[in-house]
Amino acid sequence: MKQLLTLILFILASPAWAQDENAKKVTGKSGSFTSFIGGVETSTTPYINTNTKDSTGTSVYLSPYLDYNHKSGVGLKLKSYALPGGSDPGFFLTTITPYFARYDGKILPYISYTRYIQHDNPSVPYSPIQNEVYAHIRVKTKIVDPRAGIDIGFGQDEQNNDESVSDFNAFAGLSKLILVEPKDKGSNSMLGIVPTIQVNAGTDRYFKYLRTTSYISQNRSVQQMGYGKGRRGQGGSGEPTTTTTETYTLSEDNEFSISNIEANLHIIYLIGRFSIEPSGSLYFPMRGDDKTPYGYWQLNLNFWIK
Repeated sequence: MKQLLTLILFILASPAWAQDENAKKVTGKSGSFTSFIGGVETSTTPYINTNTKDSTGTSVYLSPYLDYNHKSGVGLKLKSYALPGGSDPGFFLTTITPYFARYDGKILPYISYTRYIQHDNPSVPYSPIQNEVYAHIRVKTKIVDPRAGIDIGFGQDEQNNDESVSDFNAFAGLSKLILVEPKDKGSNSMLGIVPTIQVNAGTDRYFKYLRTTSYISQNRSVQQMGYGKGRRGQGGSGEPTTTTTETYTLSEDNEFSISNIEANLHIIYLIGRFSIEPSGSLYFPMRGDDKTPYGYWQLNLNFWIK
């Protein structure tokens, strides 16, 4: 049990953008392990109050999900996002993600495709990015685990004559897993603490929900979006809109460059079939005029059905 918990913690103990991974895979000797997880996630998303016409805040969301991972490494994750209250409560996004992950050996690849299905909820910003191809490689070492990857988003802008759009992101970082083991050797619980530092780069042309752009999709505040402009495309005047976050500007004119440096702390507490995983990131912007740091939090609760 101790070895299994340690390995679960290792898989979970990645930067915040890795929390979507199926955790109950065993490295080395456990390549024949199949798992099925149910869970719920909560954090914040930019929010447009359609009653007051205020688009300067955020709202908490709830996101239930199911994740099946076969022993071969092939998996499928289904996830839906909903606003529990506000001017327009209800679902605003559903994702379908087939993926392949490998957790044995020293070089650990992960690759996935995600289809974003946006529901008609006017309280949440519209994104023209409906598809994502994501890949990363993590290298296991005794000291720190370096990791790097790419994230490509593309789609059709339904509010701009179905124009083809795309965004590109890349990242590189280092993380360190710190285990806090219980004194009782027979205990089925364990605590993992994972500090991470990473560099994020991208084009950041559009509002999006990509795995590597939580500094946009979970930003603490979206400013100057304007009522009716949350569903990006054209504002009431018929002119193209530019979405400006509190510390960040999204523009079709953006070129690929370093966007921010991220410091993340991920905590995982495992007990039996359950895990509690709070995390938080602090971003230091490298693009734009405002270099004020900002951040977001996230909480995941998981139950291993199998």
